[in-house]
Amino acid sequence: MGLFDKLKNNAVKAFAPQQQQQPVTHQAPPAVVEDVVEDVVEDDDDNAFDVAGFDPDDEEAFFHAVLHMESEGQYGGTDESRAEIMQKYGIRDRSHWQVVKESVYTLLIRNYGSMEEVGQREMNWRMGQMQNHMQQQVANQAAAGGFEPVEGVTLQAWAAMNASIVSGANLDDLLKGAALDKARWDRASAEWNARMARDTTFAIATTYGNAFQAASQGKFAQYAREAAAARAANRELGMEPPMSLEQYYEIMFEQSYAGKQGRDPVEALKSCGLTIVDWTDVSTFMGYFFYRTAVRKQPEYEAIFKRVEATFAAKYPGVKPDVDISF
Repeated sequence: MGLFDKLKNNAVKAFAPQQQQQPVTHQAPPAVVEDVVEDVVEDDDDNAFDVAGFDPDDEEAFFHAVLHMESEGQYGGTDESRAEIMQKYGIRDRSHWQVVKESVYTLLIRNYGSMEEVGQREMNWRMGQMQNHMQQQVANQAAAGGFEPVEGVTLQAWAAMNASIVSGANLDDLLKGAALDKARWDRASAEWNARMARDTTFAIATTYGNAFQAASQGKFAQYAREAAAARAANRELGMEPPMSLEQYYEIMFEQSYAGKQGRDPVEALKSCGLTIVDWTDVSTFMGYFFYRTAVRKQPEYEAIFKRVEATFAAKYPGVKPDVDISF
């Protein structure tokens, strides 16, 4: 058994009393974690404790190394980046990397109190990397002329008018206010849709979505704007959720069951006191809230989801919904 496996097993045992007494809290007192780490290090006969060239206080450099060493693809590493990391930090081979990785995680757990907290910090860091990547894609798209107006209609103006239409505004009134005729509007809409379809980086779709929500006048518009600002800065939310996660799951299930039963999901939303715009806005906020807290509170969130799932299974027997959230 490796060092990290021993740490996780011992940590679970040490944290159990605190979790039973305080279900919402998944962070053990630092003294308990320090004892666990020391026990694991002292008891481990199979692996050396070695952080190589990593500074445990520079967690972002370590998270970067884990991302590149452990994954490939759009956000992962390459043979070149892995070789660079190994040379920079003195990693001899893949076996040595596993020891180093487990050792640094051990120290991070000691610093932050639990693997859940460390995992959440790593998740948040990765979200920031994805956001930085998208911002670069938007900049590249702008440099290539992808955001040039069509028929005098900017992407932001097109998004704002679409937001108004979805909210129930009259198109003819909007066109008149913007000094546009229907033919120009149709050509602009066709081209913006075509650009969005051609853009495999999703830079145009992302910019459109931000502009759409910035123009929202729904009752949860301020929450959507706060989530967009927090995501752009990769920071914590500055507002409390407008509803509980349990209420949010209930609305998700209500729509899913409606669709499976041949009912209109929009009508299901209305029965919950929401419009499509409201649901889009609140989902933007709740989605970001979930990912900023899901690793830290995974057992709590999974319990909520299963409770709502069971309630709706009893309410609509014989119907299988499409709601699927992995924990």
